[in-house]
Amino acid sequence: MKIKKLCSLKKDDIENYAKKIVKIVSKPKFICEKCARVAKDEKHLCHPTSLKKL
Repeated sequence: MKIKKLCSLKKDDIENYAKKIVKIVSKPKFICEKCARVAKDEKHLCHPTSLKKL
């Protein structure tokens, strides 16, 4: 099953998809400008910006 954007996950989603989330957030390259969550790929965030820019 496809996981929603990290920015929109609820507590139950986090519990249900914990293993997938760990893979998504390990070695992050992007941060969400809205909620400060991080991810490897920008497709997992609603307002991504590269960490290299910062």
